Amino acid sequence: MKHALRLIPALALMAAAIGAAEAQSVRILGRSEPNPAGGFIVNWPSSGFEARLNGTRLTATIQDSGRNWLNVEVDGMVTPLELKQGAATYTLFSGPFGHHTIRVTRRTGAPVGSLRILDIRADGHLEPTPAPDRRILVIGDSITTGYGVEGADQTCKYTHATENADLAYPAIVAKTLGADLHSISVDGRGLIRNYAGDGEPTMDAVAWRILPDGAARWPSSAYRPQAIVVNLGTNDFAGGDPGDGFDNAYIKLLRQLRAAYPEAKIYAVFGPMLNGDVYAAARNSVFGAIEELRLKGDARVKFIEFPLVAAGRRFGCDWHPGVDAQRAMAGKLEAALQKDLGWTVETQGNPVLVWGVPTAPASKAPTAMADPDPASPVRTSFR
Repeated sequence: MKHALRLIPALALMAAAIGAAEAQSVRILGRSEPNPAGGFIVNWPSSGFEARLNGTRLTATIQDSGRNWLNVEVDGMVTPLELKQGAATYTLFSGPFGHHTIRVTRRTGAPVGSLRILDIRADGHLEPTPAPDRRILVIGDSITTGYGVEGADQTCKYTHATENADLAYPAIVAKTLGADLHSISVDGRGLIRNYAGDGEPTMDAVAWRILPDGAARWPSSAYRPQAIVVNLGTNDFAGGDPGDGFDNAYIKLLRQLRAAYPEAKIYAVFGPMLNGDVYAAARNSVFGAIEELRLKGDARVKFIEFPLVAAGRRFGCDWHPGVDAQRAMAGKLEAALQKDLGWTVETQGNPVLVWGVPTAPASKAPTAMADPDPASPVRTSFR
């Protein structure tokens, strides 16, 4: 069956105050922002879209401002996809007719640049996957984005190809426990002081935005997590102890999160980077912030320390956690969520072959297209 479908991002529905939800052909993953010129913008790690296809082919037209990488997952089999600068149409799946679950997520971090989903087309029937009942919000830095996680060891220099947010602990936990994830994390940013010490906004402001470097504020009612994870402090302390300003800002952030999400379990996690006295000072500051809330009667806050694993791929590029270190961190967080929230492990589907090669790259941004013919492939258009 071939017919035209539309996608209305959940955020766009909320922002436009539309009462009745309209049909969607894909489910938006993570925070995204509708673009006035058409489409929606994706800039957070592990954000993207997911859908069920009953057909033979799925393509997407994507405009990229940098050289981002995506993960294209079909029924459990993942293929990395490097995007071209500018606009191009990519074949995400092409194969025998049947039922397939297709998930497209951003591997790279916010500093690589934003990308815009312009158009999605399917040969067959396309519908959104159901949203999980479990929801996790994570606020972090490059440890949380999977910076350099696929690098061979600590001596390699970061490239966009070595970053993979889906191999970082938040995405691992979300997949294992069958939860929806909002990873609000930016490489190099601190709570009040960034690693580079530049004028870029810090996470005390960025955590509340729709997009990392945008001005629009994210409405807390648009996403209601049962678990919130904060992993900040490494960049703040990388240049030395920032003093009481960090402690006060961390307590303020925890109180803001509690006010926005009264029923959520909040985890302040720390590690595994830094060392010596600086590590101890940072750890004590984060632990002390949790104790401050507990002393004021908040029993739904908890501290978790992420120690560095002793074997395996401990490190990725630039001394960041490697694949085994990220798995160990995920395991510790999973155990806490299972104990505290009663979440159980979800089973995964069987993997199949997936294609992720770019096709028909555009030399310039696509222009508006006429309404699709009823006999044309399923099309989700954002122009």
